[in-house]
Amino acid sequence: MGRYSTAALTISLILPAVLPAAIAGEVSGEGRLQLLAKHLVLWIGAHTDYDVSRIPLPNIVEMSPKDLTTEAYSDNPKQIPKSGIDDRVIALYSFEDGANGTIYILAARYADDGAAPGDPPENNPIFQERLLHELVHHVQRISGAYETFPCRNFGEHEAYELGGKFLKANHTADPLPNRVFWSRIYSRC
Repeated sequence: MGRYSTAALTISLILPAVLPAAIAGEVSGEGRLQLLAKHLVLWIGAHTDYDVSRIPLPNIVEMSPKDLTTEAYSDNPKQIPKSGIDDRVIALYSFEDGANGTIYILAARYADDGAAPGDPPENNPIFQERLLHELVHHVQRISGAYETFPCRNFGEHEAYELGGKFLKANHTADPLPNRVFWSRIYSRC
């Protein structure tokens, strides 16, 4: 899991948990994720000091649990669990893959997060928060903030903190108990 952030484990000031149907209905498949990512990057900009006006979007790849695990352990395949799936891995950001980085994320249909089966990602605030978390790392990297961090894990605190704010703004129960504690643990240098 070497090249990924350690914790693999909304347009107004708040992105609604459900994108307007008129917008979402006009775009399908991969385009929906790019539209969602655009809105989430704007949300990040509205809730931080980052200037996101020129932040290019990364590639976003939805994956099965097995494929996501394989990607997460690509630097050390011998560590892949015998089942072939590491349930702790729900999303990864790689700045090295693709022209503007790539986010690998557990496809919404595989997530056990209480959403209705088949619920599209733009209607699922838990999926949105997972994508937002990785987009925070993308913004940190593209903006140059990452270069000022004392270690590669340092940005985790901000990503977890913003994820918690996003879920609260969308009136969604946080699936990560003790988010503040874990943000501190995962961001230690």
